[in-house]
Amino acid sequence: MQAPAQLQATIELLDEIDQFRYPADRTMAAYFKQRRYIGSKDKAVISEYFYTILRNKLSFSYLLEEVGLTVNSRRLAALLLRSLNRPVSDFFTGEGHAPVSLSISDAESIESIDMASLSNAPLNVRLNVPSWISAKLQMTLKESFEAEMMATNQQATTDIRVNTLKSSRKQVSHFFKKNNLDAENTTLSPWGMRFNRRVALFGTDAFKQGWFDIQDEGSQLLALISGVSAGQKVVDFCAGAGGKTLALAAMMANKGTIYACDVHSKRLEQLTLRAKRAGVHNIRTHILSSEHDKWVKKHKGLADVVLLDAPCSGTGTWRRSPDSRWNLSEEDLSNLVSLQASILESAKRLVKPGGTLLYATCSLLAEENEEQIDRFLTDNSEFQGKSGHFADFLSWQGKVAIDDYQLRTYPALTGTDGFYVAALSRTPEENC
Repeated sequence: MQAPAQLQATIELLDEIDQFRYPADRTMAAYFKQRRYIGSKDKAVISEYFYTILRNKLSFSYLLEEVGLTVNSRRLAALLLRSLNRPVSDFFTGEGHAPVSLSISDAESIESIDMASLSNAPLNVRLNVPSWISAKLQMTLKESFEAEMMATNQQATTDIRVNTLKSSRKQVSHFFKKNNLDAENTTLSPWGMRFNRRVALFGTDAFKQGWFDIQDEGSQLLALISGVSAGQKVVDFCAGAGGKTLALAAMMANKGTIYACDVHSKRLEQLTLRAKRAGVHNIRTHILSSEHDKWVKKHKGLADVVLLDAPCSGTGTWRRSPDSRWNLSEEDLSNLVSLQASILESAKRLVKPGGTLLYATCSLLAEENEEQIDRFLTDNSEFQGKSGHFADFLSWQGKVAIDDYQLRTYPALTGTDGFYVAALSRTPEENC
């Protein structure tokens, strides 16, 4: 593809995401699947254009509106070229598969934009943070707000988790070096390796053989700090496609039982396929009708450990899903906070006396995290913060543990997605 055709594909992707409101990764995957003639190098350029515009949508919109232009996909794409110091007229030619030429007034207005004038914009615009959520994030992040939000505007690394049931970091590292793939060990997860760029890994023999899985280092840490061990009964209550479930299974050396639950059957189907590739056979899946499914009551007091990675705003994963910040509303957040509380109230029943409940989100907002746990502990005297649970992790970079039972990771500080985890213990029966 010629460069103008790559830009036209970007415009078409932006139009699709505006029209259908599907997640960016799904939109792009479907687009490429329907156009198999697009090669890998072209896909990489188009993806970079697409995600750069999504990350900078608020600041780009501000600049367009400052010169009197309403926002649309073509103008956003033209401004991307302007930000890259590329002549807009060389791309918008209307020839072949290139974008149709801009009107004279559009072209002149966009060419007149001084990208440096963005320094005069409000802070949330410069950081590409919706105004309604900016104050909430500032309250949580305090002096780290600007650095963390800047980090969410960067391309995420590609992290993998080595599957210790089938391989080792040494073995996987040797495979990567043999195939001229440059990866380094992660600093916090003992199973992680990192590429500082996008890498096509799904087609490699090592991936197909189950030696590793794609998983952010922060997500790997949720499994690590769970403290699960072989022979236990564990519930992954919001398992999704099972990345953390598989990490738990490896920690348990395939011994004991993991009950992977979710309300989305297709996600659990993906987990079944992933488990087969990973050589995991101690997982039982269950499709929940809701958080109040009868299965929960039936299995009351079942688990040594319950992991609840709750549905959330996803503010900690904005660098990986830049479109999600534009699709979240105040009403959505309020509904999520209510849902989290409801899920907590239901999932607590699965924890046996003396067992552990781990509550986690990929959110940076206190109302989904510390405030949610404070309310839960106030209303449920049989649960307490698991004192000392994170004692071994207090020496982590920047001392990310909030206290001895709550921990956070951050995009800028730890180089991971933003996660929150609270470890709660249920009072043993003899102490009730």
